Amino acid sequence: MKINVMAAGGQLGQEVLQALLDQNVLPEDIIASVRTPAKMQDWAAKGIQVRKADYDVFETMIAAFQDTEILLLIPSIVPVEPRVQQHGSAVNAARAAGVKRILFSSLTTAIPESRFFVSPFLLYAESKIRVNPMDWTLLRNTMYLDPVADWMPELVEMGRLPYPVKSGKVAYTSRNMIAQATAMACIQSGHSHKIYELTGNQALSMEEMAELIAKVTGTPIRFDSITDQEYVDICRTGHEEVPEYLIEILTSIYWAVDNGEFARATDHIERLTGSAPESPQTYLSRRWTELVQEC
Repeated sequence: MKINVMAAGGQLGQEVLQALLDQNVLPEDIIASVRTPAKMQDWAAKGIQVRKADYDVFETMIAAFQDTEILLLIPSIVPVEPRVQQHGSAVNAARAAGVKRILFSSLTTAIPESRFFVSPFLLYAESKIRVNPMDWTLLRNTMYLDPVADWMPELVEMGRLPYPVKSGKVAYTSRNMIAQATAMACIQSGHSHKIYELTGNQALSMEEMAELIAKVTGTPIRFDSITDQEYVDICRTGHEEVPEYLIEILTSIYWAVDNGEFARATDHIERLTGSAPESPQTYLSRRWTELVQEC
């Protein structure tokens, strides 16, 4: 059984590769399809097949998907409209290459009422998969805890958690937990034509998140409900340069939060992995310890 991870070079993709190895999938049965194979030498050294595949070049995907039974599609990080064309091409390439089953890494915002800018693509992508003759499984992810954890040193300096949210809640979980559940959905049977919502087991308000970060760091931190423009300014003045289209996407994700699109907590990660997801407090405490040790 050959499992092919498209966009395997990204953060989620690499976490899934490791999760597959942790589940004793043989390296030679894992294919990492990436735009730049030279950046995947460490994975190739482990025995994983690394193939060139570009979402924008149809022929490369047909070649990369050869001998693939199970294909995991992880979307690219580009503006929304190109993603639609990319994903349509990827599904068509999978059919041409003889792929038997597709899994798609989606979001819980894949609903017509969504206020998240990326949701029109998600709705198209899910529909494109569901109407094709291949077997399929949809994995709708919640928001990651990882960026919150990475931001904690700055939050401690500021003494506040600034998000453009009024009253929404988020059933956060870590990227690693989503990767583990995704890997299990790839290798297990019984997930044909199923939709899973990969979330934490509790939804937190931003006030509760600020209180949790304060508890973990030992520093008073309050939630600051800021305007969209204030959040845009934070994105523009951060340590890493963020493209304008991505700032719009990031801002809209908090519209989705206030619209209740990340508030649903499920047991789907536990169903897939056999273990409840790590709690936000446990995850943030562990990450804070790591960050302090790195300083």
